[in-house]
Amino acid sequence: CSKGHIFFVNQTKNFQNYKGNFILTHFPFLLFLNTFVASALAKDFKESLKLAQALDDDGFLDEALEIWKELSTTTTNSNLDIYVSLKLGTTYLKLKQSHKSINTLKAISESHPDSFDANFHFANSLSATKNFSAAIKPYSITTTLKPDEGLSYVGLGLSFFGVGDSKKAIAAILKANLLFKKKKNIAWHRDTRVMISQIRSFSKFPPHFSSLWLNNNLKVVHDTYEKAIFNSNQYLSPGSIYN
Repeated sequence: CSKGHIFFVNQTKNFQNYKGNFILTHFPFLLFLNTFVASALAKDFKESLKLAQALDDDGFLDEALEIWKELSTTTTNSNLDIYVSLKLGTTYLKLKQSHKSINTLKAISESHPDSFDANFHFANSLSATKNFSAAIKPYSITTTLKPDEGLSYVGLGLSFFGVGDSKKAIAAILKANLLFKKKKNIAWHRDTRVMISQIRSFSKFPPHFSSLWLNNNLKVVHDTYEKAIFNSNQYLSPGSIYN
């Protein structure tokens, strides 16, 4: 029993020495292999990202969706994680898969609570599905994260109007109006002034009279945010893609 124990101990030591020598001998190769694999994965990710963007731009949303879903399970980079999740959530929304859109955007806004874009996307998905009471909170968060962004107050005001609170709606949109005036944004300064007047006039009519007006104005908010405010470049720097 004693000899067997000694033999086992010696064999264990031999294996440990062999393992250590193997790692030391092959360390340069292992390092190269790890770098090669990481580089290959980054290249594949970048190519998939470009393909998803191209499909999205060309209106092939179902095809783009599958790639966004795949990319969302592979990225570990914070910026890319936000970007891919936002694209995934937005694509779900465009494909009328509102529940998946809301869940995706809620998750990314919770994991990145200080992200203006994550909260704005989440608020947009809620207001687009007429979940105005829930949209108030993320729109409010965006006004805290970027207090000089007038569009946040417009989205917030329209959401207040959606739940029947005209007083808070007017207060929020008036704040937006003043911000647009300060920035010399003539178009939005004019439009928000008209919105306030229209909200006051709607008080004379049943709520359903304003439904189409509300939906149209929210769509303008969503489209303006995507085209004029959301800046994907901050998430897609070369360093972000390869790190």
